[in-house]
Amino acid sequence: MYDAADRAHRDVPAVTAVTAEAVRTMIDRLSDGTPATPDEAASAAALVDLVAALEELKAAAAAAQARATVALFTAQRADDIRRGADSAETARSVGAQVALARKDSPARGSRHLGLAQGLVSEMPQTLALLAGGDVSEWVATLVAQQTACLSPELRRQVDTQLATHLPSLSPRQARALAGRLTAAVDAAAVVRRNEEAVSSRRVSLRPAVDGMCILTAILPLVDGVAAFAALTRDAEAQRASGRGEGVGPIMADLLVQRLTGRDPREGFDVEIRLVMSAESMLGGPGGDGAYVQGYGPIDDDWARSIAAHGRATGAPPGEVSTAKAFVRRLFTWPGEAGLVRLESSRREFRGLLRESVAVRDRTCRMPFCDAPIRHVDHIKRAADGGRTTLDNGQGLCERCNYVKEAHGWRQRRVPDAAGHVVETTTPTGHTYAGSAPLPPGPLHRQLPSLSPLEVQWARLLDAA
Repeated sequence: MYDAADRAHRDVPAVTAVTAEAVRTMIDRLSDGTPATPDEAASAAALVDLVAALEELKAAAAAAQARATVALFTAQRADDIRRGADSAETARSVGAQVALARKDSPARGSRHLGLAQGLVSEMPQTLALLAGGDVSEWVATLVAQQTACLSPELRRQVDTQLATHLPSLSPRQARALAGRLTAAVDAAAVVRRNEEAVSSRRVSLRPAVDGMCILTAILPLVDGVAAFAALTRDAEAQRASGRGEGVGPIMADLLVQRLTGRDPREGFDVEIRLVMSAESMLGGPGGDGAYVQGYGPIDDDWARSIAAHGRATGAPPGEVSTAKAFVRRLFTWPGEAGLVRLESSRREFRGLLRESVAVRDRTCRMPFCDAPIRHVDHIKRAADGGRTTLDNGQGLCERCNYVKEAHGWRQRRVPDAAGHVVETTTPTGHTYAGSAPLPPGPLHRQLPSLSPLEVQWARLLDAA
C-alpha cells in the first residue's frame, strides 16, 4: 500500500530554487543523450527505468510550473493593486502570458492559472504527488476540476482523502473518486455546479478530412440523450421503409434538415468566400490550392468547381437542383502580405477592409491562439497615430483584444519581415512574433509572369 505519510511530509523544493538556466541545461543534456540499443535484459530494464524517470520528471516540471505561475500572479497582482486594477484584469494578463510561454491558447492559459492556484493554495497533497512524479498533470487536472466547486476547507479535506489512492488510479478512476468524495462532503455544491454548467452549452464547427466538417454540440445530459434518441429512432424508421443508406448518414441528413428546414440532398442557398490565386482559378501551372473562409484549405479542382458552379458538396450537377451558391472570390497576388492594400478614412475597420483583414488572418492573430475572429483592431493604436489600413489591422478573438490593452502589453508590425508579422511584448518584456497564414498560391511567382489577358481576366473576376 502506498505510504501517504511519507509523501505528505516530503520537503518539496520551492520554485525559487529552480532557474530557467538550470532547466535549459537539463534540456540540453536530454536532447544530446541517446539511449543505447539494449543488447540484453539488464539494459532493457534500464531503458524502462529511464522512461519511468522521464515521466516523473514531466510531472515534477508541471508542479514547478504551477508554483511559478502562482508566483507570477502574486507579483503582478501586487503591482495591479497599486494601479487600482481589478483581479479579473490581472488574471487575464497572467493567463495570456502563461499561454504564450507554454505555446498554448489564451483560454488554456487561464485554465493553467486556475489549476495552479487550486493546487498551490488548496490541494497541497495532490501538488506533492505531482512534484514527486507519483501522478500525472492530467490526473491532477481532473481532480482539481472535480473539486473546484468546494470551499477551500472542504477541498483540502477531499485532497487529504484522495492522497492515499491517486498513485494507483487511472485518470478516469481518479476523476470518479474525486467526484464521489466531492458529492459526499457538499452535495449542494455539486448541484449548483451542474446547474451553472448549463450556461456553457454551445455549438462549434471545425473542418475534417475529405471535404467534411465536424459539428459539435455541448448540451445538458437530458437534452443530448433526447436529441440522439430521436434521430436514431427516425433514421431507423426511414431505413426500414426502404431508404438504401445506413443509419449514420440518415441521422446526419435528419439533423441538417431539422436545423435548416431543408433536405441536404436538395442543396442550400449559401455565400461562399473563396480565397484563391489567379493560377488556381485559371488552371495554369503553379496552382497551390485555395481557402474557404470558415472551413479551411481545399484543392484547386474543388475550388474551380465552386467558383464555376456554386457547388461545395462535390455532388454531380443533377443532384443539386434547387440550391444557389453565391461565391465571393477573393484573389491573392504575389507580394508582402498576399492581398491588395486597402485603407479607410474611418477609425473603425468596416466593410471590405474588415473582411479583407479577416480573410487574410483567418483566425485570431495572437500567437498560439486559433479562436475565431471577433474583433478587427489596430496593431499600432489609433490613439498613438495608427492608421486604419490593411497593413495596420489584425483579426483577434475577444479575449486577446482585451488582453493586449492591459497594462504593460505592446504590439508592433515588423516592417522588414516576410509576410505580415506582428510582434507582441508582454509586461515582463518577453516578445512573441505571429505571422498571418500564407495565402493560397505560390508566392514566389510574380504578377508579370501572367499574360496580360490573364491579369485582366483575374482582375475583372476580383471586381465582381
